[in-house]
Amino acid sequence: MELGFDPADLLRLPLYKKVGIGLLILLILLAGYWHFSLQEQLDLMAAHESNIRAQVDDIALKRRMLMRLPKLREELAILKEKEAKAARKLPSKKEIPALLTDISNAGHEQGLEFTLFAPKPELPMDVYAKVPVEINVRGPFHETVLFMNQVARLSRIVTFFDLEIKPKLGILHTKAHAMTYRFLDMDERPKKKKRTKGRVK
Repeated sequence: MELGFDPADLLRLPLYKKVGIGLLILLILLAGYWHFSLQEQLDLMAAHESNIRAQVDDIALKRRMLMRLPKLREELAILKEKEAKAARKLPSKKEIPALLTDISNAGHEQGLEFTLFAPKPELPMDVYAKVPVEINVRGPFHETVLFMNQVARLSRIVTFFDLEIKPKLGILHTKAHAMTYRFLDMDERPKKKKRTKGRVK
């Protein structure tokens, strides 16, 4: 096999040329190793380092969440306590008839005459419902004020609004709406519609 040169000529070259050729061959071998093996290993190491950094960040995030957990539990307990207090002030569905009777009795105790006492349909909100009642009463001013004050001081929340008062022969004719509220049971609460992402055409 012809190489195009005599290998024996390499032995006759000066030392510095022999060293140069040796270094060139070494560089070629190192470049081949870099290209075929070392670079692949370095890329793999870089991918592992990126994965490790992501896991470290995830662990740090979870540690921060764990550190906040006691405070979040405390806040949740406070919210539950507030909800329970609010629930005690709002009548349940079963208590509404008794509450309406209490309002009616408060008027009769003051000697007022009811010309209209009409509970209206409930108005469901998010977790509670408004319970409106249309009321028309006749009676003296002082007794009318005492009636409204007595209703406002009931253990359950009741408010008056849309008051219309007309005096006739020393008697007040009062039209008003009373509003109370009650917590809705879970099966009564409006269903929240799930958001669906539309397909992009």
